[in-house]
Amino acid sequence: MLKNGDLIFIYHEKSSFLVSFYDGISIETHKGRLIIKNPVEYGDIVYTNIMEPFIILRPTLSDLMMKVKRKTTIIYPKEAGLIILELGIQSGSKVIEIGTGSGSLTILLSNICGENGKVYSFERNEEHLKIAKKNIEKFCKFNNIEFFLKDPVNENGFGIHNIDSIFIDVPTPWELVDYAYNSLIGGGHIGFISPNIEQVQRTINKLENLNFTRIRCFEVLTRGIRVKKNLTRPFDRMVAHTGYLYFAEKSNIKSESNYIIDYNI
Repeated sequence: MLKNGDLIFIYHEKSSFLVSFYDGISIETHKGRLIIKNPVEYGDIVYTNIMEPFIILRPTLSDLMMKVKRKTTIIYPKEAGLIILELGIQSGSKVIEIGTGSGSLTILLSNICGENGKVYSFERNEEHLKIAKKNIEKFCKFNNIEFFLKDPVNENGFGIHNIDSIFIDVPTPWELVDYAYNSLIGGGHIGFISPNIEQVQRTINKLENLNFTRIRCFEVLTRGIRVKKNLTRPFDRMVAHTGYLYFAEKSNIKSESNYIIDYNI
């Protein structure tokens, strides 16, 4: 049976709602008023006052990311999965995020890092940070996020070390590469999202100068498929370019003088 405060995803093929449940909750929909009372469980079908069915589902992490209140562009789920994989983020990871925005990616990072991990999230816009904190309070179950109202470029870096992974989502990411190098562990992962190729080129040049290695860049496009009997075909619209994703790892090699070559071997 659902408990007060449980997040529920109320699904209809024409619309959906992500809300916190309480016994007797009333929701106005395009198909009438929906009143949900206990006893009710995930997976149950409930009906509006005009007998239109809705299904109560467990929200996915993708649902949480897409349903945040926002005043900024968010990281879409189509990019989020690749970010987590390429940065090697897992339970117990220590992660820095630059550019909290509305907290969409922060929610995912918190849930992946878990109770033994830590997320340090930096945002320079106070209004954006207030919105993000409200979203985090609603959608995160772990108390593992530390927020900073701070621009690391103007304050000489992050002041945090031994970090496993860093993700940067700001207009001038190349300005943060030096600070990221100092904060990462050896072999630590760094990732970026940038909408323009010029940003990518300038940042990768900086990465190469600092001996970051295994540099790679991707663009993620997804297209839904409408499945109907004898009418299955792609959707007419898709979420195409939202940004370039690029990643690298920290190498401890500072210069060629680190190598000692024994020609007698």
